[in-house]
Order: sequence, then C-alpha cells, then structure tokens
Amino acid sequence: MKNTLYLLGLTLAVYACGPKNEEVKDEQVTVAPPAEALDSIANTKKDGVLTDENDTNPTMPMPQPVMQLLSRQYTGWQQPALTAEARQQAADYVQGPMIVRGDFDGDSRQDLALQLQQGNDIVIVAALQEQDTVYKLQELKRDILFNERGKLKSLYYLYLVEQGKTLYNEDSEEAVDAAHDAIAVGIEGDDTAFLYNNGAFDTYSVSK
Repeated sequence: MKNTLYLLGLTLAVYACGPKNEEVKDEQVTVAPPAEALDSIANTKKDGVLTDENDTNPTMPMPQPVMQLLSRQYTGWQQPALTAEARQQAADYVQGPMIVRGDFDGDSRQDLALQLQQGNDIVIVAALQEQDTVYKLQELKRDILFNERGKLKSLYYLYLVEQGKTLYNEDSEEAVDAAHDAIAVGIEGDDTAFLYNNGAFDTYSVSK
C-alpha cells in the first residue's frame, strides 16, 4: 500500500513540474542563430534609385537613373584624368572638378553636371531632374582631350555658381544676377557659366 501511494505521489510531482502550455519558457523555443537573423536584414535588396554607387571605375557618385542614361547615350564613357593645372585651378572650389550638384533649372529639385570621357573626347553634360528620379541629359560642351606625354587628359574643371552670383552676357556684356544655380566650366583660368533659361542653357562670363 505504501509503495502504491509513493508511486502515485511521484507521478503527480512529475506532472506538476512539467510546463503548462501557456507557461513555455524562452529556452524551450527554438530560434535561428543571431548571425543568421542579422544576415536576413543585411541582405535586404537596396533601392536602386536612392543609392549613389555605380560600377564605373574610378567611381563618380551619382543617382542610378543618371548612370543608366549615360550608359545608353554615351556608351563606353569613363571618368577622365585631369591635368595638374586643371586640378590646381579647381582647388579653391567646394564642388568639382568632375561633378557638381545644384538646382540648375529653378524647379527646387537637385540636378547635376559632370565631365566624362568618351573615346578621345571630353564631354560636359547636365542631368536635369524633371520629376523625382526622372532625369534628362543636355550636352553643354564637347572638345578633344589633351595629349600629355601620350596620355589623354582633360584641361577642364567644373564648379558651382550659386544663385545670385553676378554673371556677364558674353555678347552684350550686360551684368545679370543668376536666378538659380549655374554650372561653371573652366579651362586654363577662362571660366564660362552655363545658366538655364527657357528650356536651354545660355553662356555667360563669370565675374571674379
């Protein structure tokens, strides 16, 4: 009789010690290892519109839609090498000498301009953002690259002309204040501003 009561009590004790359905403890739940959980976040696909990364070597950071337009309209383009003089001339400016950003058409969206090499040519292009992530390209200038000891280099440098800067009409020599940002293109100290007016870029001299 005592043995029967002992076994019955032992069975009840074991049952009482087992977890109830609503009292499952953390250590009884199987979870993925921390590294695997982190990887699931890190491998989330990036938004191609927001990234400034590209596959051009060397890299010139710019929005992916602009990269796609350049690849279609300027096949095989690459970042040009600059002469030492061009680098020196550009040293005093915050932006440039390869790429500048600003609101060039006055619509409050950020645009950009860059110089690129296509074959033996140097090409300066503006990318105007017409809508969010939608751009159009306008070619501002094209010239041949400078042959420096057998290596093709650009003599040009870019910098930003901010809104309100005084410019001079190259034909009438009349002074005007830039209604919005403009693109300055310099070569050997001779600087020209490209200011957007009524759907096209007009050229001005930059005041010193």
